[in-house]
Amino acid sequence: MFRQNESRAFLGKCLNDLRVPWRHKRRKMMAIAGIVPVAKWLAKIKQRSDKGCRLCKRMREQRNASTENVPEETYGHIGINSAFCDGIATTVMTAHHFIRRHLYASMQAAHTPASNLRSVTPDENSSMNTLWQEKEIEQICSRESFTEKAAENEKMISV
Repeated sequence: MFRQNESRAFLGKCLNDLRVPWRHKRRKMMAIAGIVPVAKWLAKIKQRSDKGCRLCKRMREQRNASTENVPEETYGHIGINSAFCDGIATTVMTAHHFIRRHLYASMQAAHTPASNLRSVTPDENSSMNTLWQEKEIEQICSRESFTEKAAENEKMISV
């Protein structure tokens, strides 16, 4: 709880804020108390036989992989960082791609013929690696300066 906006004071503000719905406050309190109804907690109170993540197990079964050593289904595994859970990661990735396609289609629909703007990657064949094959992009920004600036920005991001 040393990170910005994760201190006890911030948590207290959130729990006392009348604008925050009760269901959100309840979820936060359950997470802090360690009583989120996930497999690990259900096994602790003898309501479930194993602690393994059901979604990860299902994904492994679909791939015909071993279901041994399935990670524990904890709040951190499925709730906080969905990238740890194979089942949720697939759902999150699908949602991300759906939103990206929807945004791109909306931008294309709003595009007027008189506009000089064009999308950089209008099709699935374009990527950041293929952009610099076009002469116009090299005039705007060289690949080397782009890479340097991206590295500088990466260093500025706090972990």
